[in-house]
Amino acid sequence: MSNYKTSEHYGRALSHIHDTGFTGVAEAAADMLISRLKDSQLSHGRVTDLGCGSGTLARKLLDQGYAVEGIDQSDSMLALARSHAPNAVFRHESLLECEIPPSIAVCAIGESFNYLFDCNNNDEALDRVLHRVHQSLESGGILMFDIATPDRITKAPAKTFYNTQNWTTLVENIHLETPMMMTRKISSFIKDGEYYERVDETHHLRLIDPDMLAHRLTMLGFEFEMFECYGPTPLPTGCIGFCAYKRNIPEPG
Repeated sequence: MSNYKTSEHYGRALSHIHDTGFTGVAEAAADMLISRLKDSQLSHGRVTDLGCGSGTLARKLLDQGYAVEGIDQSDSMLALARSHAPNAVFRHESLLECEIPPSIAVCAIGESFNYLFDCNNNDEALDRVLHRVHQSLESGGILMFDIATPDRITKAPAKTFYNTQNWTTLVENIHLETPMMMTRKISSFIKDGEYYERVDETHHLRLIDPDMLAHRLTMLGFEFEMFECYGPTPLPTGCIGFCAYKRNIPEPG
């Protein structure tokens, strides 16, 4: 058995594991977003996916005739996304700093706003992202995302174990002394012939107060609902989802 650490967040091994075992929330989020878009009579146009991962949501949106632009900071995830959704556009950028094109919807699924892959992630940076999202959306457009809240520490299991025929993963969520911060340690064992190769990653997350975020969305001009499930698929314990609509602007005259 060999042991190494990868400096890339969501390196090749963990990206593969996520793509083969942890796409259920993204699949359900895609179904919910497509349903909400059609309910809003938004049957075509661009959807921007912040933290697009391996392209699960992009693939489903493309199948429904939408254009997709995905943004992520993991080269390995983007390689998978390009293979799963070759007709989408993908960019390697920080979702906190990227330009958001005119869109009918913007999404950030899987705690994308929480991750500290960008060291500049703070309340002010998130405010700027939400402001840019609001500017990019057409009237009536949709922002759908989920966040990890402080309950991710107080109510969720500290350790979770996943096992398949080809890999095993242990995820440990650790509460730091710094308020509203969490460290996630991920140890994976990937089958390689008769042996297993170990890969370790450490992710840092900034926990977000959902009530404070709800206030910010209101101040920006969004109408929204909060939920704990994407359709029939529950979010992880301690996570909250938002579906926000840019208020329609009355035509002049």
